[in-house]
Amino acid sequence: MKFAIIGAGVAGSYLGNMLYSNGHEITMFEAFKKENHWPVCAWGASKHMLEHFSKKAGLDFNQYVHHVGKRLRMELPNDKEEFLELHGLVTYDKKQWETDLLKDINIKYGSVCNRETFPSDKYDYVLDCTGFHRALLPKTKNDFIIPAYEYLVGNIHDIEEFYVIGYKGARGYFWYFPLSNGMGFVGAGDIDKKYYGIKEFFNRYPNAKIIKKIGRPIRLSPPKLMEPFYNNNIIGVGESIGTVFPMLGEGIIPSLLCCEIFLKVIEQSKDSTDKFDKEAYRKNVLEKFHYYHDVYKIIRLKMDGKLNTVRHFNLLVSMYKNMKKEEKRFGFEISFDKMRRLVNAL
Repeated sequence: MKFAIIGAGVAGSYLGNMLYSNGHEITMFEAFKKENHWPVCAWGASKHMLEHFSKKAGLDFNQYVHHVGKRLRMELPNDKEEFLELHGLVTYDKKQWETDLLKDINIKYGSVCNRETFPSDKYDYVLDCTGFHRALLPKTKNDFIIPAYEYLVGNIHDIEEFYVIGYKGARGYFWYFPLSNGMGFVGAGDIDKKYYGIKEFFNRYPNAKIIKKIGRPIRLSPPKLMEPFYNNNIIGVGESIGTVFPMLGEGIIPSLLCCEIFLKVIEQSKDSTDKFDKEAYRKNVLEKFHYYHDVYKIIRLKMDGKLNTVRHFNLLVSMYKNMKKEEKRFGFEISFDKMRRLVNAL
């Protein structure tokens, strides 16, 4: 089949690689010029899962690893602190990983696509992998975005682990993710746009060198609130349809899991009608990410000051049970006691 893929991020690059490897014709459109294209986010995810996807794409993930975490320190309101033991949470060279996935793909850089002018009829399917922008899909009524930005920094030599500050009322968070050779990502997402921790970080590390500043909002709305997933022959994959874990703002692994669902439906369609079953794709996405809606409700209740750990106990249990079931996918320990303390502290 003939595919147009809009967006050369994690979902677009992985889908491009896998579809091309399976004999499909791929044209990719990326809004940024090649020299300006940069994978946003702090480049942190589960080594276990990234090894899985890399192997499928013919890559050795160990070649891309920057830092293997041991323990994450969480600074919480009212001088409280929590530590999470890490089981495979790493930072990796996301830019090189995506570049290697795309080495054989026809990419049109500097191509800004929109639903009004893109020639969708020239392709069997058009995949909207534009993440936050959702460039070709209809707008949704329930989108929820947190403003965020981060810096790629260098000359940091005395902070060697993952570090997070959780804001009161779960209204945002600050992060530092170490890379290698004294480099790391420091940033914050904050519904109130105060970004506590950024200024304090640079005051604490006056010799930090800012290499790049990246600004982007983070979508927290789960797939259940991001329909429609498709419009005619345009199909959304990844963050464009809400595959971001709301508690963490983490989208790399969820987007790759969404790609896996898409590829499975493509394979099943090939064996039957030779036509992509869009409704089967929709149902599978909603089933896979069903509990993200419970996590989202916890976040929104906390932001509104309405979360009660007794009245909303079932929501907390749902989040814990589903996260525990996928512990390897997160790359850190899933403990109900720590989760409860974290939610109460925020």
